[in-house]
Amino acid sequence: MKKIMLTAFAVATAAIVAACGGGGSSTSVTTTTISGSAVKGPVNGATVTVKNAATGAVLGTTTTSATGAYTLDVPFRGDVVVEVSGGNYLDEATSVSTALSAPMRVVINANGGSVTGVVTPLTTLAYTYAFGTTGTPTSTAYNTVATNLATQLQIPGVNIATTAPVVTGTVNDYGRLLAGISTYLQLNSVSLQSLISTALDEVDSAQFSVAFTTAYNTANPDHTLTFTFDGSKLNVSGTGVGGGSGTCGVNVQGTLTVGGNSVPLNLNYCINGIAADSCTSGNSSLSQALSGQSGLAGAANLNYAYSPTCVANPDFTINLN
Repeated sequence: MKKIMLTAFAVATAAIVAACGGGGSSTSVTTTTISGSAVKGPVNGATVTVKNAATGAVLGTTTTSATGAYTLDVPFRGDVVVEVSGGNYLDEATSVSTALSAPMRVVINANGGSVTGVVTPLTTLAYTYAFGTTGTPTSTAYNTVATNLATQLQIPGVNIATTAPVVTGTVNDYGRLLAGISTYLQLNSVSLQSLISTALDEVDSAQFSVAFTTAYNTANPDHTLTFTFDGSKLNVSGTGVGGGSGTCGVNVQGTLTVGGNSVPLNLNYCINGIAADSCTSGNSSLSQALSGQSGLAGAANLNYAYSPTCVANPDFTINLN
C-alpha cells in the first residue's frame, strides 16, 4: 500500500507540473483541437503560437493559410493564449498587401474537444484592456472584457473570439468594424501596434470615439454609425488575473486510481498573487492554477475547500504573476 501511495503522489505531482507549463505524463492532459482564423483582412503565412495562459509555455505552433485559417492540436486542457505574428494581409483601406506589424492575440479555454479561436485587432484590444502587459490571462476575465467591447462597438451578442469576420463580398458587422479600424489607422497616422496595445484613458476615449466614427463611416458609407467609446468600462476588478497580493489555501480531497487500485487523494496548495479577499471557488485564476488536478488521469470525486490562509508546509506552492 505504501508503494501505491508513493506512486499516486508522483502522478499527482506530474499533473501539477504539467498544469504550470513543465513536463509531465502524457496521460495527465487531454488533446484539444483549436481552429480559427487571423483577420485584418485574412492574414496569410502568419505563425500561430498557442501558449499555456498561466505560464506562457508554448503548446504548439502552425501557419495560417491564404484565407487566414489555421488548425492545430495541443496536448492541453485549460486556458490558452493564441498569438498570431508575421504574415501578410490585404489592407481594406489601401488595398495594398501589408505585413502584419504587431502580434494579435485571443484567450480561449481549451476544453479537451474542438474549440474556435478567432484572432483580430479587436480580440487583441480586449486582451490589452483585460491584462495589460503583466496580468495572467484567464478566459473568464477575457470574455467579460470582450463582451463589453463588442457592446461598445455596437455588435452586442457577437462573440469576437469565435465569430469569423467577413471582410470581402457581403461583409458582416464584424468585418465592417475591421474596415473601420484600417481606415482609422490610415486617416490618423496611427500604427496597429499603438492601437491594439494601448488602453485609452477618458480623454483619449472621447477623441477616439470621434475619430473612429469618421473612419467607420468613410469605410462603410452605406452603413453609418456613431460610436461612444469608454475604456474605463472595460476594466475588470476582483478577478485575480495576476499581480494581486492575496493568498489562498486550497485543500483537494478525492480518490486516485493507479494500476487498478484506488487510494485516497488529499493535497494542500498555497496559491499566492490573487486579488485580495477572492479566495473562493469562483476565482478564475484559482481555477486555472488547479486545472491540472481535474485533468489528472484516475482522479475522481474531487472536493475543494478554500481558505484565506495556507497550511504549514503545503504539498504545492503556486505563485501567480
